[in-house]
Amino acid sequence: MTNRSRRRAEDRAEARRRARYAAHGREEELSSEDEEEMAQAEAPRAGGSFLTRLFPPAPPLAGTGDPLAGFRYDGPLRGLVAGLYLLARHPVPWLGLGAIWAGGRLVLAFGSIVGILASLVAFGALIAAGWIGWPRPWLFGLTASIVGIVLYSAIFGVLVAGAPAAFTGGEAFLGSVYQEVVGFQPLFGALAGWYGGYLRRRMAQNAAARARSQRRRG
Repeated sequence: MTNRSRRRAEDRAEARRRARYAAHGREEELSSEDEEEMAQAEAPRAGGSFLTRLFPPAPPLAGTGDPLAGFRYDGPLRGLVAGLYLLARHPVPWLGLGAIWAGGRLVLAFGSIVGILASLVAFGALIAAGWIGWPRPWLFGLTASIVGIVLYSAIFGVLVAGAPAAFTGGEAFLGSVYQEVVGFQPLFGALAGWYGGYLRRRMAQNAAARARSQRRRG
């Protein structure tokens, strides 16, 4: 984008800001909250990509504090160590929800009539992992899926060993583990977790915008 095009875009954004401001019949200067809200409203228009329009930028959750407040490491692997720090401080999203995913996946593997419901539960568990672990949602979703794969493989292996006649030999178990470990499940878990964290931030952003709008009208 050239300087002239950038200035034109800024002028149009300023004109829209003033028009909205004048529509409320107010002459005083905008507060910092108003400026932030309008900047967020303009953000999706600034990007022209399909993904930007489909998933407009969402800010971190307000009023939750810094999730890395007690983190002191400042070495070259800060990103990796910070992720491990968050996982250690918040084990429930990836351990508990990983177990729920494993349970849902087991029900689905045995072809139960509630298999569709079990699949939805497993999918929702990964989204919930990102929802709870919003500071690094993709990491929580990825870790939950890995934990679920390990539990699912272990339980499935015990069942195959205890009742081999009920399964198609050991190939069923080995093929299942191969598909889950080297297949798309970890990537799927990361995407589902990312979406869960994004969804939570967007909902909080919209709720805050509605609250500010109601305060102005009141």
